[in-house]
Amino acid sequence: MKIALVSNNGTQISRHFGRARSYVVVTIEEGREVTREVRAKPAHHGHSQHIHGPDEASAHEHHHDHDAMLAPIADCGVVIANGIGAPMSQRVRRAGLQLICTPMVSVDEAVAAYLAGTLEDHPDLIH
Repeated sequence: MKIALVSNNGTQISRHFGRARSYVVVTIEEGREVTREVRAKPAHHGHSQHIHGPDEASAHEHHHDHDAMLAPIADCGVVIANGIGAPMSQRVRRAGLQLICTPMVSVDEAVAAYLAGTLEDHPDLIH
């Protein structure tokens, strides 16, 4: 089982999924962490200037941005984020990934809580 935590620096969980630069991917076997790696996360193209227009091309491009952001974690079962937009949260779930939104900032603390079964989902962090 692999879990992915959204991060900018490998040690802290990013406050915004779409703006994060990487994923910390943790492999868990028999209830313990066995490996950890940082994987690059494709950027949401033009995120700050992205205009959601009524035309099909805009919606199509936006959909591919989301697909590209999830491609590096296709082998994971869980995504842990500190904040995520509603459309992306839906895309994560449609991709078959469990989404956990946490106010925790530390990657290490979130992984420990996940392993202990105490990491709580905070849906209010979906914006």
